Amino acid sequence: MSMNLVEAEKIVLSELAKPSISNGIEVGLLTDETIEKDWGWVFFYQSIDFIKSGDFLDMLGGNAPIMINKRTGELIHTGTAYEVNYYIKEYEGSL
Repeated sequence: MSMNLVEAEKIVLSELAKPSISNGIEVGLLTDETIEKDWGWVFFYQSIDFIKSGDFLDMLGGNAPIMINKRTGELIHTGTAYEVNYYIKEYEGSL
């Protein structure tokens, strides 16, 4: 299995639509912030309301980036305790 960026985006958006993650808030990807790696991508997301308005009152808080391995389809939920590079290095160390 190997996926392209568009396929990966669809998988991540499907994951983000789960009620346990979104709490019913519509979210979208911040495509300009996507990080591409040899093994896959790191996706950042925010509420659609914030993406449209830019109003900080519409921002989500605690929304950790999601990584996806393009060869396996594995989704890796990161955290917010550290910078994203910490989570990338941890994941790369596990490969």
